[in-house]
Order: sequence, then structure tokens, then C-alpha cells
Amino acid sequence: MKPIYAKPPVGSRAAFQVRIDPLKSLDTKWHYHSEYELTYIHYPQGKQLVGNSINNFTNDDLVLFGPNLPHAWVHEGELPQNEDSYALVIHFTDDCLGKSFFSIPEMYNISLLLEKSKRGLSITGGARKKVAELMHQMNVKDGAERVILLLQVLNELAQSSEYSLLSSAGYWEVLNNYDVVRMNAIYEYIIDNFKKDIQLNDIAEQANMSAPAFCRYFKARTKKTFKEFVNDLRINYACKMLEENKISISQISFEAGYNNISNFNRRFKEIKKITPQQYKNELFNIYTKIIH
Repeated sequence: MKPIYAKPPVGSRAAFQVRIDPLKSLDTKWHYHSEYELTYIHYPQGKQLVGNSINNFTNDDLVLFGPNLPHAWVHEGELPQNEDSYALVIHFTDDCLGKSFFSIPEMYNISLLLEKSKRGLSITGGARKKVAELMHQMNVKDGAERVILLLQVLNELAQSSEYSLLSSAGYWEVLNNYDVVRMNAIYEYIIDNFKKDIQLNDIAEQANMSAPAFCRYFKARTKKTFKEFVNDLRINYACKMLEENKISISQISFEAGYNNISNFNRRFKEIKKITPQQYKNELFNIYTKIIH
């Protein structure tokens, strides 16, 4: 297994790092580091892992990670033929612009943003587009212009309400380095097998635990039961298929790992608060408004 703690290669003469990485396929190990990270992923589709959340993304993804928050991206579906797939990444620290810089009164909103980033922030809507444009400018600028652009990026994020929190509060405090290695193996097994009927004894074996011990361990570290976690992952996967609108709802239920559509409908409503059909109808209404 690759090292879990990852130290971004920030140059000794640079206050912070901006880089662009070409992506032929997307498959990063679950890792963490002491820097803040703002990443824009231009990639067809995949899964985003942040703390104790696993979410689907399509086309583009913009996420702000606080220090030491475990995260990864995983490829899903066919490999992209588009050679323009890439990751645009900014790494910075609390004191990159001077000790206590983000603590001065003028930085109050940005300091609140950085506090929220401890749970991971998924940026959406117009804010995502605007910030991505500024990040691309940063990649080709240097000197004072790059510093000014970083502040513009953070200010744009701080003023926006177009974001969602990804991980549970206090998630990282219950993990140590050994837990991270073990949870990485558990996550990989779940992602590879969530469409199947995962037996509790099988997943417990991945963690070298008895079934009861695994249940207690998993709940303590993810704030969810194993069953809740798998259902969340399955329903998120089903939402992606509903958005693609290529197969029927009954087919989607089986593709997402449910043996009967009644159970699928029940779980979907528990998590999304609406039925799969209502979710599909809402998507249709949104697309109709966009077209007209």
C-alpha cells in the first residue's frame, strides 16, 4: 500500500503550490496531508471519497479539503478518451501569507471558510465555474499576481452559498494512522462490491475482526452503521443513473444492488426524502426550464 501521509512538494521559494496533473485514469489512494487543498477535477465521472462520505461526480468536481482530512478520487465506468482530463490543485497552509494572516479582521469570512473545510466542501453552481476560471489563471501566473488570485479564489468561496459539507463533524479525531490503513482497505472492498450482497463476515474479514467487533469499529469511525453506509452509496449510484436516464427505475434498482424494487423505493425515500420517480420528475422539470 502506498504511503498514507502525503507531503505535497511545495518549493522552498514558493508560499504555496499550484499545479496541473494530466489524468489518463483517476485512481488516488486514500490519503491526507497537513496543507489545505483546493482541487478541480476535469474528468468524465467517478467517485469522490472525503472523510466518511462517498459521492458520485460527473464532468467536473471542485472540493476544498481542510488539513489532515482523508480524501481520494476513484475512476468509474469506461476510461476517458479525452486527453484533456486533468486535475488542477492548490496546496497552501495557514501561514503561507504570513503568521496569523488569516486571523486578521479583514479575513474573518475566509477564516470561517477554512474552518468549514475541515469537513470538506463540495463547490457547485456558478461558484464552481468562477473559481475554476481563477484557478486556471493562477496556473499561468506567478509572483504577486498569483497571490492576488489566491485571495480572489478564497474570497469567492467565502462569499458563496453554493457548497455542501461532505464529512461528519469530528470524523478525523477518531482515526489514527493504523485506522487510516485499515479503513482504506474497507473502503476499497465496499466500492468494489457494493452492488452485491456484501456479507458482514466477508467485510469483517477484510478488517481482521469478528463481525460484532467490526460493526462497533465501523460505526465509531464513520458515524454510520455498515448498512447505512452501503445504502447511502447505492442510492447515490442510483441517482447518477436516474440523471443519465438510460434505463428504467426497476433496472436501476437491480443495478444499484437491490433485489426488489419495493426495498429500493423504501431506501431511496428514507435517504432522499422523495421517491425515485419524483427525483426523476424533478430532474425533467429542471432540464425543461434550462432548455426553454
